[in-house]
Amino acid sequence: MEILKSNRDIKDKFELESLMAAHLIRLRGYGSLPYDCACNNTHKVNDKDIQCIASAKPIKALLRCPNNFYTMVRIEGFFKKKVISEYGYHAKLLDEA
Repeated sequence: MEILKSNRDIKDKFELESLMAAHLIRLRGYGSLPYDCACNNTHKVNDKDIQCIASAKPIKALLRCPNNFYTMVRIEGFFKKKVISEYGYHAKLLDEA
């Protein structure tokens, strides 16, 4: 997973993603798939304290954990699903000018 270190890096990634509304991906159907978070912990995509902030194609979600980290995850597989953490960053980077 790539850890983004600046506001510019985040903007560049978002320009490539074409982010959409969070409700366009239905994570409930994926059960309790674990993912590696940018905060160096493992969370589950459907934990009650994980927020889906945005979605992207094909099956991607921008998730926010209770430690104030954001992680873009991609879900792959048909019968056996797995989550790939693509990149992440701390929320404080969003406040940078």
